[in-house]
This record gives sequence, structure tokens and C-alpha cells, in this order.
Amino acid sequence: MKVAEELTIIEMEADSKEEVLDLLGNRLFEQGFVKEGFVESILKREENYPTGLPTEPVGVAIPHTDGDMVNKSTIAFANLKNPVKFLMMGTDDKWVDVKLIFMLALKSSDDQLNMLQKLVGLFQDPEMVSKLAEVKDVNELNELVQDKV
Repeated sequence: MKVAEELTIIEMEADSKEEVLDLLGNRLFEQGFVKEGFVESILKREENYPTGLPTEPVGVAIPHTDGDMVNKSTIAFANLKNPVKFLMMGTDDKWVDVKLIFMLALKSSDDQLNMLQKLVGLFQDPEMVSKLAEVKDVNELNELVQDKV
């Protein structure tokens, strides 16, 4: 699945995970990929089921929510100028400094699970994570993840 240019933010400046999720989620909404309330749904889900991953050399987050909030499946991406704190997946008290965000907007729960597995596999390679953190444009991003997601 290719990431669209209008859903990619390189060197995003944000002060909090809420700001990042709001910016990416609103891009998805403005482009018609998700329904009104998507951002609120992402934020609420992130409180209960955090998505921060302590990958090397930089942390990654994979925020997502239920498929009923999605009109058309896609992924939004941001690499941050400065990391923001996300709770670590599976915890309620451990924080991860996250620099890469892959926001999933997928209609089917099967597609969501499949994509999560592919992304987590991708993030287990520190060299790949490092390259993702350094991408300069959407073409470079898509070249890196081609045939992997």
C-alpha cells in the first residue's frame, strides 16, 4: 500500500502526541478517507491501547481505531523533527520517545491486523527504522516500504 503525498508529513513539528494525531487525523478527514470523529476515536483508543514501540534507533507509533470510522483504507505517515512521548504498547506507565508515526485508517479488522504485523516486522530492523527516520519525501518513503506493507 503506497502512502499518498497529501498524507505524508516530513519533519513535522509538534509538541505532543495529541498534536501529531490531530494533524494526521485531520489530513485523513479532509481527504475523505475517514469519518468525522476519527481523531477523537484515535485519541480515545490510544489512551486505552497505546501504540508506542521502543524500536531502535528511534521510537515508532502505529495509532489506529475501528474500521467503522474509515471510508477508504489508507495510511498516513509522519516523521517528526523532535520526538514526542507515546505510552508504550502493552503498558500504562512506560513512555517511548516516538519519531515515526504510521497512522492506519483501515476498514477491515483483518487488514488492520495484517498491516500491524507487517509494520512491526519492518520495525524490527534498526537499519530500516533509521532510513525511515531520514526520508526526505514521499517517493523515498514508498521506495523503502514497497513490497513490505
